[in-house]
Amino acid sequence: MPAEHKPCLKCNGIRTLTSPALAPYVYEGQQRPGHPARTYKCPYCDGAGTFPPVDIAAIATAIKGRKGLCSKRPADSRAYYVWRMARFHGGADVTLPMTATFDVAGDPFRTELDIIADAVAKRVFGTDLAGVHRWGRAMGTLDRDMPGLPDSAYSGGRVADCDKPEEEQAELF
Repeated sequence: MPAEHKPCLKCNGIRTLTSPALAPYVYEGQQRPGHPARTYKCPYCDGAGTFPPVDIAAIATAIKGRKGLCSKRPADSRAYYVWRMARFHGGADVTLPMTATFDVAGDPFRTELDIIADAVAKRVFGTDLAGVHRWGRAMGTLDRDMPGLPDSAYSGGRVADCDKPEEEQAELF
């Protein structure tokens, strides 16, 4: 394993996961058989066991649009995560970025991806505090509004722009 690769956080480099065995049980008065433990390919690293280092240039190319960020979700999961988190922190879409978070769940380079997303948000939107501010106020961790943020950072402001991908629509509920 090359030194720059890091093991998957979910399978620890083993490339497989094992589901727990289920004991026999009773359902609606009938005895049901249990299930043995099952081993399957790790879906987080797609069975690779490791993740390569972050390619900043490839991510930048994938998320770049004509006037800032591209309007369509990037295909690569890392690029998508950076794109979505930049939109969250910049105020373009302040719904919780659950779909993007799931896409990089086993990636050991997530901290690096967060740093890139913050830098992109500052560069493209002028701030990396909009999503955090809105949710900090909603959760009670902030006791006053910070001035100068986009309208989406404040209660009653818009939640997302027209570039929200279809697969993220559940985040609006």
